[in-house]
Amino acid sequence: MGTTGSDRAGRVRPCTTLSDAFDAFVASVSKGDSGRHRGEVERVVGAFVERVRDRGVREVADLGVRHLEEYAGYLARRAWAREEDPNAGITGRTAHQYYALVRSFCTYLVERDALESNPAKSTVATDALPEESVGVRDDGRRQFWSSETREAIVRWMDWRTEDALDNEWLDAERATRDRALVAVLAYSGARGAELFRDPQNDRRRGLRWRDVDLDAGVLRVYGKTQEWQQSPLLNPGVERLRAHRRRQDPPSEEWPVFPTAHLPSLYDVVRRSDGVDEEPTKDTVGSLLREHDLVPPAISTTGARTLLKRLSAESGVTQDGEALLPHGARRGLGDELYDTSAELAQEVLRHQSVETTHASYRDDDVERLREAAEDALGGPPSAERER
Repeated sequence: MGTTGSDRAGRVRPCTTLSDAFDAFVASVSKGDSGRHRGEVERVVGAFVERVRDRGVREVADLGVRHLEEYAGYLARRAWAREEDPNAGITGRTAHQYYALVRSFCTYLVERDALESNPAKSTVATDALPEESVGVRDDGRRQFWSSETREAIVRWMDWRTEDALDNEWLDAERATRDRALVAVLAYSGARGAELFRDPQNDRRRGLRWRDVDLDAGVLRVYGKTQEWQQSPLLNPGVERLRAHRRRQDPPSEEWPVFPTAHLPSLYDVVRRSDGVDEEPTKDTVGSLLREHDLVPPAISTTGARTLLKRLSAESGVTQDGEALLPHGARRGLGDELYDTSAELAQEVLRHQSVETTHASYRDDDVERLREAAEDALGGPPSAERER
């Protein structure tokens, strides 16, 4: 590579190309290194550099928080792919390791005055990372919402919504959206990828009102099998989703059930429309979307996880001390249904076979199975009978 923006000593400046800065970073890492760490840096940070270059970052000065936020979101999507399929993606722990390597590259740039601040340390970016436990299987850390947890977070969301409406500290549509989002996760068994938008998959644009039958209590979702499926929504979810629809009053059935509240994304929709000359603001973007028949994007899978994490922190409702995760709602509902019938859990969760359902819940249920077996046999022999 050339030496644009840097001298022969490898000095890095804001105008240095990102490729040259990466070469200088690898060279600094190599000093006294056995080779293994260098190889990991070359692979992980090199892939990051290629990724942001494809998004228009040519010089060090072009690198900003939004690029790190996008990268963290990409790592989160890979981790949640592992959550759904143990043979795909990476674990949340690996995602954090990859991000740490990229953060060290940014630190290197800051220390050489090529960047004023480290974009990888921004809260906006780090909030997009997955929990380290995501995608980690068979180590006892998979999250299952208990019935008490589900009831507690739904009850708190009811209080939050009513308080927001009474005291006007949060937009009414946003408040009912948040409550409905939690309720649908809690009472449908649908996967986050089926409800929210995946920026990397055009087929997963987020649940639309045309996919919702409130009278029947059914959601039409694009399932894991890459086919459209019917997912039941239980009454507590239906009630809160119905209230959200009344408040949102969607102008068309194509509107997302859970639109994003990310202002730059909403501004972008308006700005890309040929029929709108007015510059959108926080106060006008909503009316401009409706006035010009523009459809906002749905909240992303990463955005939904970040929202749930924040709501968990605000409410103090956690599962075993950990922030609530969207997939924990599905697992928890399935666990309760499995108590009643494996076949019922299979149907609601839309597993392709009951063996998949057994594999998901039987191993986590040894104590309950033992108690059920003892009940079936009339209980353990008494000490008196043993004598």
